[in-house]
Amino acid sequence: MPLLLQQIPFGIDPEKVFTHCYKDQPYAFWLDGNRIIPGLSRYSFMGANPRFLVSTRKGKTEIVYPTHTDLTDRNPFDVVRQILDDYPLPPSLHQSIPFVAGLVGYFGYEMNQYVEAVPVRSFDPTEAPEAFWMFVDQVLIYDQVEKKAYLSRLVADSSELDSARAECEKRLRQISEASALSIPEPDLAPVDLPSYQHWFEQRETYASYISKIKEIQEHIARGDIYQACFTHQITASLGQDPFELYRVLRRINPAPFSGYVRMKDLHIVSSSPERFLKCSAGGIVESRPIKGTRPRSASADEDQQLRRELQTSEKDRAENLMIVDLVRNDLGRVCETGHVRVPALMRVESYATVHQLVSIVEGELRSGQRPLDAVKAAFPGGSMTGAPKIRAMEILHGLEPVARGIYSGGLGYLDLRGGLDLSMVIRTLICRGGKAYFHVGGGIVADSDPEKEYQETMDKAFALKQAIVRAHLQASSVPRT
Repeated sequence: MPLLLQQIPFGIDPEKVFTHCYKDQPYAFWLDGNRIIPGLSRYSFMGANPRFLVSTRKGKTEIVYPTHTDLTDRNPFDVVRQILDDYPLPPSLHQSIPFVAGLVGYFGYEMNQYVEAVPVRSFDPTEAPEAFWMFVDQVLIYDQVEKKAYLSRLVADSSELDSARAECEKRLRQISEASALSIPEPDLAPVDLPSYQHWFEQRETYASYISKIKEIQEHIARGDIYQACFTHQITASLGQDPFELYRVLRRINPAPFSGYVRMKDLHIVSSSPERFLKCSAGGIVESRPIKGTRPRSASADEDQQLRRELQTSEKDRAENLMIVDLVRNDLGRVCETGHVRVPALMRVESYATVHQLVSIVEGELRSGQRPLDAVKAAFPGGSMTGAPKIRAMEILHGLEPVARGIYSGGLGYLDLRGGLDLSMVIRTLICRGGKAYFHVGGGIVADSDPEKEYQETMDKAFALKQAIVRAHLQASSVPRT
């Protein structure tokens, strides 16, 4: 299939372009990555009006085309692979740009049932599909380093090239006009968050959370598991447009995998710092598990002390190492023997509200293995399950009262040339029906302090709560307490 790629001959403001050209479409995406970290977030991608939609619920995958709908009970990972095979592009085409056309969306946590024989909790208040993908044949690509932008356009055959070029020219005019328009800056005046705690409803009380951590530690003491990532859900009323909420979040908590995805009345508002899995068209695989967290401090001395404390914590380092070993084992199922390596082990990365302990695991796919095989082998990400993975998921199923849904799945793109890049869905709000839902959690090990573990979840929730309160107050003009 021919692909047009045209450099935009003028500078653009991506936020203005998305606001004026894309956000009001029923299906739209902006894989933003607005915190630029080498190797993670050089490019951002946006688009709307997908050619067709793919969603999975309860073992059935629905493919909605403009003229008809197909329904299948095949393994949804296989369905997605077949779609990618049906629209191949040469891996050598425009190699410097990682995504030009393909699928944008997510595999939610409950896709684990199509990988392993594990129990699945069906109740998800967000009512999100287990997986959802948009097939996008037009992408606006922005190089955040060189400040250059491109338009890609997938064409069915050469007879459509002239009309496709005309469409691109029309889109260029729209982008030019959008970049010249103004949008109001969000009000980022600080708020006293404790004054607004009554806005947030937690499914776990402090006491129930502590009790369940102790139950996990009993499983560890019996030798059932070494670690489990226990999470809980928080809900708040949403008093503003979810995209305006995202505009606030991307400013107060910039992250390499931030992004906004609209699926009609369901909105994903994400500021994830973690890469679940990247795979190049050539078969080089990378995962960047995060385990270990400390809050940031306004005091420079105390902030450095917290950073050093995380770097030297035996408990956090042991927790991180367990997950590194788990990811190495997962990737070893599809990678060349001896080619799974750990180029970075337990280094500290600092974000707006937390310090994180991050490792990098890489591998090279064996002959005959595909990038999507790596996703299945590593799904769900070990940093959000525990070790051993299957037993940890079974135990978590008995402790967590609602489905995780999109949370702790993989969000991003699957490129038609073979590459993919999926973030771990953490630090993420799922918005629907006037409510915002988000999960927070942490890895529990034998020497975890239950009270500190609870506080860690509150540290992780801080930026999301701040964004909700600030955006809501801005929308309603309620005086700050």
